[in-house]
Amino acid sequence: MHLHSIRKIVAMLLCITLCCSCASHSKSSTPNSACQEFDRFSSNYFDHQMSGNGFQLHFLLSDTSKYPDAVMSLGNYSYDLMKASQQGWISEIAALKRIPYASLDVKRQQTYDVLMSYFQRKLDFSDLCLCTQDLSPTLGIQSQLPVLFSEFEFHDQTDIAHYFSLLQSIPDYFQGIASFQKVKATHHCFLQREVCEKIIAQCKGFAHPSALSDNILITSFDSRIHGCDFLSSTEKKIFIQKNREIIVQQIFPAYQNLADTLSTLMVGGACDKINGLCTVTGGKDYYEYLVRDYTGCSKSVSEIKSRIQTSLLSDVKQLQSLLSKNPELPNQLEHSRNSSTPTQIMKDLSQKITSDFPILHNIPFSFKSVNPTLQEYLSPAFYITPPLDNPKKNIIYINPAKTEELYSVLAHEGLPGHMYQNAFFAATKPPKIRYLLDCGGYSEGWAVYAELRSYSYHFPETNLSELYRIHSSFSLALYCLCDIGVNYEGWDYSDLKNFLSDYNISENVICHQIFEAVIEDPANYLKYFVGYLQILDLQNYVREKSADTFDIKRFHKALLTIGPADFDVVKKWILYEYEKKTG
Repeated sequence: MHLHSIRKIVAMLLCITLCCSCASHSKSSTPNSACQEFDRFSSNYFDHQMSGNGFQLHFLLSDTSKYPDAVMSLGNYSYDLMKASQQGWISEIAALKRIPYASLDVKRQQTYDVLMSYFQRKLDFSDLCLCTQDLSPTLGIQSQLPVLFSEFEFHDQTDIAHYFSLLQSIPDYFQGIASFQKVKATHHCFLQREVCEKIIAQCKGFAHPSALSDNILITSFDSRIHGCDFLSSTEKKIFIQKNREIIVQQIFPAYQNLADTLSTLMVGGACDKINGLCTVTGGKDYYEYLVRDYTGCSKSVSEIKSRIQTSLLSDVKQLQSLLSKNPELPNQLEHSRNSSTPTQIMKDLSQKITSDFPILHNIPFSFKSVNPTLQEYLSPAFYITPPLDNPKKNIIYINPAKTEELYSVLAHEGLPGHMYQNAFFAATKPPKIRYLLDCGGYSEGWAVYAELRSYSYHFPETNLSELYRIHSSFSLALYCLCDIGVNYEGWDYSDLKNFLSDYNISENVICHQIFEAVIEDPANYLKYFVGYLQILDLQNYVREKSADTFDIKRFHKALLTIGPADFDVVKKWILYEYEKKTG
């Protein structure tokens, strides 16, 4: 499973380190000035976030000259800041409500709805923050930060100076994370033992002297510095040496100190959580919050579970029907692997998706391989969103240690998945504030939707493509139901095994992998599959409303034009965009 979005870490940093409000407290505007006031609010919010955290600034913009006083730090990882974040969201909501909605044009009304929904979704975090799990083997801060630092662009010496400042802020940031783990342990909200052991091993492996020559923070920096034409050969050597000294003297110790803190807490008995999130104080409430936040779906967990069960039952019936007509079909799976190169696959996809999706010509992209020191932990593949002012820098990482079937992976990450969705939305010229909002259910739901549609492009034989699609949908549904069972309903490992045995899954290795996966990253699978189901439901909604005139390409265009948002907002605007006349 390639269930991973590299932007998650940036959104997390935004919530934790920039919780203070930037809301304007000006008097209510007249209707004639509503648009200007809304634009001012949006611009001020964006500028405030960019100035407050240099890491996000460099991730979102190549040209950072507009923010000369931006703080070059990852920010403060603090329990007190997390608790204080609620007031920040309340202030933003109050400022937004002072703007006359009815006086805004349609485009601004859409953005207003997206912002209001997002702010309200984030509001409950501070009351539940003790349960937050920002350390995990695959999606945790400690595993994703090195990849993001490896993509830091150097346009001049100022960028290099900023890079070193940000890199040197990691020890303090990790110290904040370590202190937070101690608070979590005191309140019986610490990591599960096996998860903790994995993170400890990961940190120690990353910081081991033997990994220095292959470390991504070394190899990627050296490569980028060698490509800096504005540096002399002497300057390049100086910077390369400085980077190595920071890695050895500051970054490696920071990772080791985090590992030591986790080890001490684990040995001291902090790992009293043996099962899912609901077994810790406040864990069930936090899981409900996570599901809302991750999926962008306002339905309750029980309603979401019912929708997943309906999908699972449908998949089972379709599978039975398919196999009754062609019982030899599963044997064809063994001979259906695609041996094409990533570039060949992307070319094939770019040609075949044009019948279903609006045409986007020549989206530039490049492939990179996951660094050897991170291959054991990172996902099979992931897409890195380009800076707003450099849309050509689309990068898809492939993990050679985990990737087997590339066609569907590249459909998910590339065309018509993440890269295509991002490029289409950017072409609509949305306000910059939209890029600060984490709407994982929409983004990952779209990628799964693209992935499952790709089987029809990959396999000309319809029954085989349907078998793959059903298998993927069925597997995701099972994972989601296990996630809910373990993290919300309190299943232990035997409960999970009993559930899976009803679907002829009994191997201990597989059952244990699923158990570990849902404990490591609660609600993560729901982000993908519930997002996908919401898109299917939207499609059925538009199909019913448009009767015999439904057109799949128009639906895709409407959904992509609205862009990442919570699904209540998308549903509000989908018919407007679908029915809109285009010149």
